[in-house]
Amino acid sequence: MADVSWGPQLDLGAAITESQRLMDHGDPARARDLLEAESALAPPEELELWQGLWQLADGLERAVRGESLVAAARLRRGRDLVGSYEDRPPHALDITGLLAWSTHVIDELAVTTRDPDWVPPVPRLRMP
Repeated sequence: MADVSWGPQLDLGAAITESQRLMDHGDPARARDLLEAESALAPPEELELWQGLWQLADGLERAVRGESLVAAARLRRGRDLVGSYEDRPPHALDITGLLAWSTHVIDELAVTTRDPDWVPPVPRLRMP
């Protein structure tokens, strides 16, 4: 489990809100740490969802750092894990949007002639 100063103490909905705030402010690493730590509080039926969420945040962090191969692998793993929740998204999560976002970023990472100034978009965790 990741070492984060707040520890696994937020409720799961608050963890999603805070993770979105962190990603929106350019800190996907801390969002990943928070999602990973909070996965300890997840009910067993949501464990794969939380693992997928922190994999997606890790993929975003690695894409920002230019680690295309590792980023794509993390994004694929996260997409696979959260995808099974598309028909029943808990916590008002936008699973369909996360699947589309991760596919888009994976596709962009595969482009060898990508603009060197390309920055991966930040996902929206919840439905608008």
